Amino acid sequence: MSDNLALEPNLVIQEAVATILTELGYDLGDQHLKRTPERFARVLQQFAANGSIDEGERLLEVVFDDEHNSLVMVGPTRVTSMCAHHMLPVTGYAWVGYIPDGRVVGLSKLARIVDHFARQFTVQERVTQLIANTLMNALDPKGVMVVIEAEHGCMTARGVREPYALTATSAVRGVFLHEKEAKEEFLALMRRPK
Repeated sequence: MSDNLALEPNLVIQEAVATILTELGYDLGDQHLKRTPERFARVLQQFAANGSIDEGERLLEVVFDDEHNSLVMVGPTRVTSMCAHHMLPVTGYAWVGYIPDGRVVGLSKLARIVDHFARQFTVQERVTQLIANTLMNALDPKGVMVVIEAEHGCMTARGVREPYALTATSAVRGVFLHEKEAKEEFLALMRRPK
């Protein structure tokens, strides 16, 4: 759901946001805050719980028989999530790769699986593992590797207030665990966004 204006705002969420803002001392009559509860409700609705493994595997249902047996990698793809602990944004990039064993999936599906598990209230560690596990289960490849690098609002806006800290997580399965060359190829192909 990329266009949050298309969502009809949930009235319960909208009222809760209005209550929070009022409790924090804001005047909802202020021209800049009048529609904030409605807008924020739409934003929050984009992060509704949706991280089902079954649904993730359904995203990968269409596979093709192919003799390709070398690394297939997509990245960086944008990661947008919300911290389950602090309800603050987590934004960054993911790199997803696998070595097929006779079955490949459309490249856009790799980006979709990232968004599926990330776009909710969760933690980066879980997202990374869920992506790798789902690809292993759905494709039965020789190996999977996933790396996510992200900035956490809970570290930049509160607590330690460290604006430049990135959190990196990885999930490594199959040949990437045992073959140094496979892992090195993946890492060498990781391009940082400019």
